[in-house]
Order: sequence, then structure tokens, then C-alpha cells
Amino acid sequence: MNKIILKFINVCKIFIFIALFTFNFALYAQDNSNFKQVEATGRSILLPENIETSRKRALEDAIYLAALQGGANVNGFSAIGSNTIINDQSIIKPTNRVLDFKILSETQNKEYLTIKISAIVGSELSKQNCKIRPININLFKGSITVDTNVPSEVARYTSLWYNKTYEFISILPNVNINNFQNRQLNQIIKSSQNPSFDYNAITKGIPEMHPGNYSLVPKIFLTKTNKNNINYLLLTISFDLYKGQKIKLETSKSYNLLINYQLESKFQFLKNVSTLHLDKINQNVNNHLSESINSFFYDINCMPLEGKLIISEGKLQVDLGSKQGLKQKQIGLVNGIKIQNSMLNDSILIVHTEDVFDNYSTLLPLNDNVKLTNLNDKIVKFVE
Repeated sequence: MNKIILKFINVCKIFIFIALFTFNFALYAQDNSNFKQVEATGRSILLPENIETSRKRALEDAIYLAALQGGANVNGFSAIGSNTIINDQSIIKPTNRVLDFKILSETQNKEYLTIKISAIVGSELSKQNCKIRPININLFKGSITVDTNVPSEVARYTSLWYNKTYEFISILPNVNINNFQNRQLNQIIKSSQNPSFDYNAITKGIPEMHPGNYSLVPKIFLTKTNKNNINYLLLTISFDLYKGQKIKLETSKSYNLLINYQLESKFQFLKNVSTLHLDKINQNVNNHLSESINSFFYDINCMPLEGKLIISEGKLQVDLGSKQGLKQKQIGLVNGIKIQNSMLNDSILIVHTEDVFDNYSTLLPLNDNVKLTNLNDKIVKFVE
């Protein structure tokens, strides 16, 4: 009967873990998009003797009006003469700026030259939305390190915590796991360099390392420490996250838990570290693992979705697709692009997805004046 109750409690814990992850992410992942696509029409007086000046003024007007659609501040003041208010005035300033634009049409009549544009308006490029998207993880064999001065009654729990880490990761709602718990990542790296002479590569094959996917190695450390003459156990769970085919280290994060237990004397050890106390330690560690994994994978979702641009069959492509979270018409930013005759000071180019496939997408630049060959090997960063 007790086993049935314990099994029921464990199942409930798993459901609570999933619910907390989803709820916390919903709080974090509110729509804070800093970019929007707008259309605006600018107009200037037609100067027959200087069409280029008229065109420039109309385009400046369109860009200003586009920026206003992204938000504006209105500052009012009064003109005063001889202590009498003559009239009220307002100054309207855009709170956003045009990052890139495309001319949709240009018309003129006897009086005016008119230009209509499509523009991407945004504020801060550094901000990244944290929205749930598919995360593809190759989960490799980790490690357990326990100091020799850690009490054996606690040390034996580390293998349970290690397995719990994999269990918690495997049930995350937006994470797709390729389980390679019995294989070490550094061995995979060696195998990929020379698979012909590697036994594991021949017998087990080499896991697929897609450019937009990740590889993860969890590690657990347990040490004994002393703070203010009180003995503690310091548990550290760390995650080394690698990205892409080159298995480049993307980030490494650690989460610490200080476990309080006091040894009054070495003769009272068994009394102080009783079964009840061990159960409490185990519960605290499991909570810590759950919170750490939630936090770590939330941070992954906050990482910009970025890839390398290539030219294939005359089309602009990126090695990311729907399996990595890309969507139709999703906007991407390419830095360091010089655009001739641009009205904007920034060297930012806007692209958007045209066709999205499983593991790659075709893209179109917003600006028609950009040569696709100038974008080859550039990095594109996608935003919502």
C-alpha cells in the first residue's frame, strides 16, 4: 500500500513540475515585441527642376510618418506674449525608429510627388522576446563529482539526483530530446573528426548535429563546506550547452544549493543525518533541480534564434526551419550591411521568411536594392 502511495506522489510531482514550467513561462513570455511592419505615405511639393530633392523630401516624410506609427511622444507648450497665451503648440516625436524600408510606389502630379513605403519600425535591438519555441536537444552523458569528505549517506543520493535531472528535462513541454545518455560528447567530437577509425562511430553511428540544434551535458557536484562554523553541503548542478554541427559552446550555467546540516560531533552523525532528514534533503534537492532546469530552459528560449545565410540556387536561405521555431513571414535582422542611397544611418538589413521547411527556410530582403551575394555567410538574428 505504501508503495502505491509513493508512486502516486511521484506522478503528482511530475505533473506539478510540468504545470509550474508552463505557468512560469506564460508569465515571462508575454508579448513584448519591439518590431512592427507598417505602411506610410509621404508627400512633398513637386520641384520640376529638381525631382531628386522632391523625392528625398517625400521619402523623409514617409519615414517620419512610419516611425510615428510605432509610437510617439506629444509634448505641449504655450506661446506667451505680454503675459498672455497666444496659442498652444505641440511637438510630436517618434518613440521608435525605422530600421529598414521598401518603396512600394511613387507617383506625381502637377503639384506633389508622393511615395508609399513599407517599413519595419522598432525600438531597442538588444531586447529579445522570450517565447516558447521548439528546442531540439541532443542529451549526452554527464558526470557526478562527489568530494570524499561528503557523508556517504548523502553521497549515495547523487545518482538519484543525476537521473532526476534527465527525467525533468525529458518531460519539458517544448523540448525535443535525442537521448544519448550512454555516450560522451567529447567522444562524439573525436568520432566526427575521424569516424573511420572510431569503434563507437562504426557501431553506433554519429548523432545528427543540425546547425540549429543543441547538445547538452549536465553535471552534478557535491562538496562539503563551512560557513560561520556551520557545516553545509554545497550542491551544484551545471549545464554545458553546445550548438550546431561545430559543437560550439554556447553557454555554461551553474545553480547552487546550500544544504544545511549540523554535525554536533562525529559520534552523533547517524542521529543528525536520520532517514527523515535525508528525505527532507532529497526533497529540497529535487525542488532545486526543477527550478534550475526551468530557469535554464527559459534562458534558452530567450536566446536569439540565429543562423548563417547562404545563397543556394539563386535564393537566400538560412539553416533554420519550423523544427527550430521559425514561422512564415518572421522578421530577421542582418547587421553590417551597407546599403547605397539609403536614407537610414544604420547598417541593418531586414529580411523575412518566404518559405519555411523543416530544417531550412528561404528569405527575402525588405530592401530591393540589396544584392543577395552581399549577404552570403552573414548571420541573421530572428525576432518575433
